[in-house]
Amino acid sequence: MKSAFIKKFILPPGPVFGLILAGLLLLSAVLYYRAVKIQRFLEPALAISLPRSEFAGSISSLLVKEFGAEEVRGISFKMGSIFIEESLLFDNGNNMKESAHTILNKLGHVFMTALNDRNTRSHIDLIIVGSRFTVTRDTKRNIELRTNMQHKAELILYSIYKSEPELEENYGSYFAATATAIPVSAPSQDTNWVEFRIVPSELAHIEMLMRLGKYTH
Repeated sequence: MKSAFIKKFILPPGPVFGLILAGLLLLSAVLYYRAVKIQRFLEPALAISLPRSEFAGSISSLLVKEFGAEEVRGISFKMGSIFIEESLLFDNGNNMKESAHTILNKLGHVFMTALNDRNTRSHIDLIIVGSRFTVTRDTKRNIELRTNMQHKAELILYSIYKSEPELEENYGSYFAATATAIPVSAPSQDTNWVEFRIVPSELAHIEMLMRLGKYTH
């Protein structure tokens, strides 16, 4: 009696298997729909980031080739700029250290190799050598700091040219030296770095738009 009563509430294997199969199909459809939505979002995002990532990868490879695979303390590459800690280049008297010439010689070779490559060069509009200083409320002091930092930036650039004479001769138009003003609110350590900012050319934006073109139809 009890077994017959229980059997009334238990579905046969056939319908149970059918329900499981239907559930799996429904789950697959939901997962597929979500995957398509994620893909539609990721593909344009990848199209935007890929040209910049490829260019950054080529610059990083050149830096590793010159400075080694291990991270060099005081030298970093991020957000399209190469940063060198100022203490590696100048002493407390603002005179260039002897060891600075080795660093700048390697960096000059990085730029020379990059600009000699037609594809890499086509993605570079300008390389700005910037020596940083913190803006103060004293206008005269700001002028003095700007003048000193401008001199430092030019000295760094001339040292790179000296290590790679063909760099100035063939690609001098790609370089500029300037004093970079940092807001008072910025962390104090931000002024301790010399920045080599690589300004991308319009080609990078054109490639990005071309990659995005197929997603606008």
